Amino acid sequence: MLKRFATFSCWLLASSLITGQAIAGPWIDAGDARLRHHIQVLADQGIITAPITTWPLMWASISSDISKARAQQLDEQTFWSLKYVKFAYQQQTRSLNINASATLRSDVNPLTTFANNQRESDSTNAQIDWLGDRFAARINASYSSDPLDGDELRADGSYLAVTLGNWALSAGSIDRWWGPGWQNSLILSHNARPVPGLALQRSSASAFETPWLSWLGPWQLVAFGGQLESERHVPDAKLVGARFSFKPSAHWEIGLSRTAQWGGEGRPQDWDTFKNLVLGKDNGGSDGIDADKSNEPGNQLGGIDIRYNFSWSQYNNAAYIQFVGEDEAGGMPSRGMLQAGLETSFLMWDTQHRLVLEAMETTLNSHSDPIYNSAYEHSIYQTGYRYKQRPLAAATDNDTRALALSGQHYFSNGHQLQWTAAYMDINQDNVTRGFPGGSVFGTGADTTYLTASYALPLSKHWLAEVGVNFSTETLVYNNEVLDDGGYLALRFKY
Repeated sequence: MLKRFATFSCWLLASSLITGQAIAGPWIDAGDARLRHHIQVLADQGIITAPITTWPLMWASISSDISKARAQQLDEQTFWSLKYVKFAYQQQTRSLNINASATLRSDVNPLTTFANNQRESDSTNAQIDWLGDRFAARINASYSSDPLDGDELRADGSYLAVTLGNWALSAGSIDRWWGPGWQNSLILSHNARPVPGLALQRSSASAFETPWLSWLGPWQLVAFGGQLESERHVPDAKLVGARFSFKPSAHWEIGLSRTAQWGGEGRPQDWDTFKNLVLGKDNGGSDGIDADKSNEPGNQLGGIDIRYNFSWSQYNNAAYIQFVGEDEAGGMPSRGMLQAGLETSFLMWDTQHRLVLEAMETTLNSHSDPIYNSAYEHSIYQTGYRYKQRPLAAATDNDTRALALSGQHYFSNGHQLQWTAAYMDINQDNVTRGFPGGSVFGTGADTTYLTASYALPLSKHWLAEVGVNFSTETLVYNNEVLDDGGYLALRFKY
C-alpha cells in the first residue's frame, strides 16, 4: 500500500540524516487543545511555518519561528497567541517540571477528542519531566480503580529521548494524533492507550536546500514501532507507522500516513516480511503472497490529509479533509473512510474563539457501495485495529456517520469553555463481527451527543475543570451500558 510514498519517505529519511542540523528540545504532547489553538492561530498567520498536524509536535521548529516574530506588526489576537506560546515554551522546556492530576468521571469515556483524552472513569497520576542538553525523560505513574482493560497501575506517557543530529529518538509510551481533525483522526489518535515502542522524529522541520526539493517547504517525518498486547487473537503483534507532512506554502499543509499491524505469535516477522510490508507487497495471490494469505505481511492502513487556511476580515478560517483506505489500488489507498471539516478562529469580547464543524464516515465506500463490518477489521488480525479494547483511530470505531459542531472559548482571565453538539449514527447496520473483533459499540445508536466543560485556574499552580455529557440514546460500550454524567478534574503544575 502506498508504495511510492514508502520509497519516497525512506529516501527523505536517509538524505535528512546527512543534511540535518542538531537542535535539541522535547515535544508538545497531544491533547493540549488550548496550546494547539494558539499554535494554529500563529500558523494560519504565517508566523509558524512548520507542519503542525503531527502530534506530538516538536518544540524545535516552533521555538525557532516564534523567536523571529515581530510583536509590533501583529493584530491583537495573534499577539495574544504569540505571548501564550512563548510562555508555554518557557514553562515546558525548563530542566525540571512536576505535574499531578486527579479525575473522577461518572463512567468510562467512550468518545474521546483531541481535547479530552481521559479514558477511564477515574484516574490519578504524577509526572516528572527532566530535560538536558541532549537527553529528555519523563516518569509518569497513574492509577485507575476500575479500568476497562484491568490494568490499574500504568506508566503511559513515560519515555526516554535523545537527540541525534536533527532527529529525536525515543523509547516509551507516547500519545499520538495524526491529522487536522479536532474530534477524531481516521488513522491514529489517542483514543486508545499509547502503544509502548521506539520512535524517530525530525526535530526541526526546516525545508530542503536543494532547489528540486525545496518546493516541499518545511517538512516533518516520524516513524515508530510498538508492541501490542498479548491478550489478542494474534498475541504480541506489532504496530508500526510512518507519517510525512509538509507545507508547500503558508496556506497548505499535506500529510501522508501509513500504519500496519505486523508479526506476532505464529506470523512471519523476519526482515523480508517487513520489507514486503513497507513496499506494499501484501495482496494475496500476487507479489509472492500466497492465496491463503499464510505469508501475508500485515494489516495496513494508508491515508492522506490536506488542510487549507485563508483569512477573511479578522477571522482565521480553514478547510480540511482526511481520507484513509483499508486497501491499496495502484499504489494509493482505496476502500476508504472520509473526514472533512471547516473551522474558524477570531477574537471577540476579549475572548479567543474557535468553532469547528466536522463530518466523518467510517463505513468503507460509504459514498458508493457501503461495505459494513470491514473498516478497522482484518481476517488474520481479528482483534482489529484496536489496543486494550479501544480503537486506535476514530473513537466511534467502524460503520459510523457523525457530524459535530464544537466550540473553544479562551478568556483573558485564564478561564476556558469547551462544548460539542454532535449527531452520530454509531454502528449504522447494528451488526458487528463476533469475538475477538467487532466494533466496541456492539449495539447501534442513532443519537445526539452533547458535552461541555469549563476550566479555571485556582492559583499559580492549580487548575480545576468540570464537565458534563448527555446522549439522547443509550450507548453500549464494550458490553457496558453507559449513563449520562460528567467529571471533575484537579491539576497541579510546578
